[in-house]
Amino acid sequence: MKTSPDKQYELASGSPRTWIGIGMLLTSVTAFSLNILIIKMAFEDGLDVKTANAVRYIVTIIILFFFLKIRGKQLTLLPKERYPALALGITVFMIGVGYISATQYIPVSLAVLIFYTATFLVAVISRFTENEPITFIRLIAIIIAFIGLALALDVYSVSGLNWRGIAFAFLAAIGYASLVSIGSHTMRTADPQALNFHCLAAGTVLFVAFLLFTGGPAKFVTQAGWLKLCVSSLTLGIGYVTFFAGLEIIGPFKTSMLMNMEPVLTIILATILLDERLSSLQLVGAGFVIGGIVLNTHEFRNASH
Repeated sequence: MKTSPDKQYELASGSPRTWIGIGMLLTSVTAFSLNILIIKMAFEDGLDVKTANAVRYIVTIIILFFFLKIRGKQLTLLPKERYPALALGITVFMIGVGYISATQYIPVSLAVLIFYTATFLVAVISRFTENEPITFIRLIAIIIAFIGLALALDVYSVSGLNWRGIAFAFLAAIGYASLVSIGSHTMRTADPQALNFHCLAAGTVLFVAFLLFTGGPAKFVTQAGWLKLCVSSLTLGIGYVTFFAGLEIIGPFKTSMLMNMEPVLTIILATILLDERLSSLQLVGAGFVIGGIVLNTHEFRNASH
């Protein structure tokens, strides 16, 4: 009999293994945050989005493949599971193109806040696909988060922000929400790690095809730019590997709560590494968004029991 993820968490709770899982996920959060910041810096050295995505995901899929194989994980899926998983490569492509393209037009701090509205898009989509009610608490969480997003984007001076950046960030959010919502159906019968591997592999193929059919790699990248791309690729691979390892140990709920730290850490690191500065009003807005995410995640936990 297969143990449910929530039960796995309960069994692991309080043990040293739990702390290993938490450590893995904190590593994942840090790696994902550093990844987007380093690739942002690489754009200043001649790198472009299509080259960045193709290289980063090729490296990631190789690292993930060997990690899963070493751990003896089966990567095969039944045809009824494989084809939806491969189709979800489109959502991976949307996330990759949208998220890092957004950072070319708007601050990383704002891009990550918009991207994390995917949490609430999932709640809305689930209302229609899984008949999951939008509870009063969840509705409050959504309202709080979008008020916060309006403050963070500083709606009174939004004309100073490039609309392309906002559009790209929302594209990434829609892609992620679609990945979670559609993928959850397939995960009812398929192994989650095998499913995610197929999604990422299909997305990687799309990134490479897009690169080849749009003129090939960037031609005027400095040595510093290539170095930053290598570091970003490694951090992305490490982020996925430690995410899957941590998820397996402590279960989905605690994983979701810990991954909510990503926007906080990204904003802090963007201040340190990129010298991005949010106004007091924008910081309040960021706090609202993050608070709404945490509240929504907690409500999801309550609703699942």
